[in-house]
Amino acid sequence: MINLESDISNYRNQTIQKLQVEEFDVLVVGGGITGAGIARDATLRGYSVALIEKGDFGSGTSSGSSKIVHAGLRYLSQKEFRLVREASVERKKILEMAPHITRPLKFIVPLHSDTKTKKSKIRLGVWLYDLLAGFRNYTFHKIMSPKEARSLLYSPIREENFQGVALYGDGQMDDARLTLDVVLSAEEHGATILNYCQVSSFCEDSSGVINTIMAFDKLKNEIFQINARSIVLACGHWTDQIIHSIEPSAPERIRPTKGIHIITKRFYNKDYAIVVPVEDGRIIFLVPFEKYLLIGTTDTDYAGDYDNVSVAKEDVTYLINAINFIFPDALREEDVYSAYSGLRPLIISPTAKSESDVSRKHEIFSVKSNIHAIAGGKYTTYRLMAKELVDRLESLLGKKGKCRTDRVPLYGWMSTKRKDWNNWSIIAMENLTIRYQLPKDVARHLLRYGKNYLKICEEMDYDPQLRERISEYRPDIFAEIDYFIKHEKAITLNDVMLRRTQLQLSEFQGLDCIERVVIRMAKILGWSSEKMNEEISIYKKSLVWKPEK
Repeated sequence: MINLESDISNYRNQTIQKLQVEEFDVLVVGGGITGAGIARDATLRGYSVALIEKGDFGSGTSSGSSKIVHAGLRYLSQKEFRLVREASVERKKILEMAPHITRPLKFIVPLHSDTKTKKSKIRLGVWLYDLLAGFRNYTFHKIMSPKEARSLLYSPIREENFQGVALYGDGQMDDARLTLDVVLSAEEHGATILNYCQVSSFCEDSSGVINTIMAFDKLKNEIFQINARSIVLACGHWTDQIIHSIEPSAPERIRPTKGIHIITKRFYNKDYAIVVPVEDGRIIFLVPFEKYLLIGTTDTDYAGDYDNVSVAKEDVTYLINAINFIFPDALREEDVYSAYSGLRPLIISPTAKSESDVSRKHEIFSVKSNIHAIAGGKYTTYRLMAKELVDRLESLLGKKGKCRTDRVPLYGWMSTKRKDWNNWSIIAMENLTIRYQLPKDVARHLLRYGKNYLKICEEMDYDPQLRERISEYRPDIFAEIDYFIKHEKAITLNDVMLRRTQLQLSEFQGLDCIERVVIRMAKILGWSSEKMNEEISIYKKSLVWKPEK
């Protein structure tokens, strides 16, 4: 029997010991994409960095997005030109740096004269979109006539008042895996990172300075001390809670809004996304997601439990009705296979009339002289947000180097140029299909790990049975589970089902293969039958969509 439980325990013990012994230049609290980006930037500049995350890396908002890399076409109507310009530049950099988990994707906007999305407005919008990208987007926009659009859509669109479609370019990503690659890249360059570890308290010295926190290891239920010259709070929608534990009188700054997404059957087979305008001013994305459609998102104020954000039936009904208004009878509730939810940590704006009107700009708050918090922003601009925050730390820590996050390859890949991906991926596909005799869909799936697919091959060399599929509905194989535990700090069943893989986002939400996954994890980690049942129970409770039978 393989048993890595002691190895993982030793790793965590060594990490905790390092966190206790060293005084770090920067302690980042929060392991979402923003915190991961800050840790990577600061580490690459030469600062000593620690990062702790109370759950799994990316387990909050950063794995609950629409999984698109976009500049934000709709933000043009809010006159957020600078935001769109910055996001356009960053979109290109993300697509260049992470070709293994991103791809360019065409988006189509159906145009009807009886909706708020007028043809003249969209025509101007897509021109501006390309202009703000410096006309360097991978595809140029196009306005298509109703006749051209019908041949493109291959799906019955509402004919009444139909004026054609607008086409423009953005991108698609695996949000959870990109977050993981960024945080592991920070570790690769020297950062000390630990998941399932949260702040217990902040310790103020006699002069009122906080250089020490007490951290709680959630796996061992133990508290230990971390010392740092500066502290960064990248806590998303938990930001106000954390700041109030330091400064109880601090003003409320965050307006959390809930967004839900559903996974449904495909009712069109072309490889492009569709942007559906809704009468309340929102837009909904239909994004190709393997053999499914990913549809979202809603945008509603939220005041519930931040750790358990549900998907209400009315949320799902809202999305289905919006889609069916443009594509009559395209979807029914029984076509929804799975769902997930997330909270956006938006900055409170007194002038915002609705949730969708709240700006996606980020802000950095000075909580103490050596404590900064950051919130708001867009996933696509995470690198710029990180750069701005680390720039601010220079006055306290002394300048050590310039930002290099756009020039140093990410964990999992070896270049910052997408053009290098094509030839490499052809060779990797041949290796997987010929040497390891894997089906093409499995081989293509394993390329999402970039150069680290070779570590999965090592697992298959050790045990050829690990080439077997986990589920008959997906290309995931058992060797990936071993890789997650050994190299990607997966600790729980939820880590594997919700973020390392996308097994939850399939027909049966992974319930068809959950026993096989937990048996493999138990074999590696030495779990008892009681622990296995506990992990399965936790996973089932975490599912936010339970379709009516």
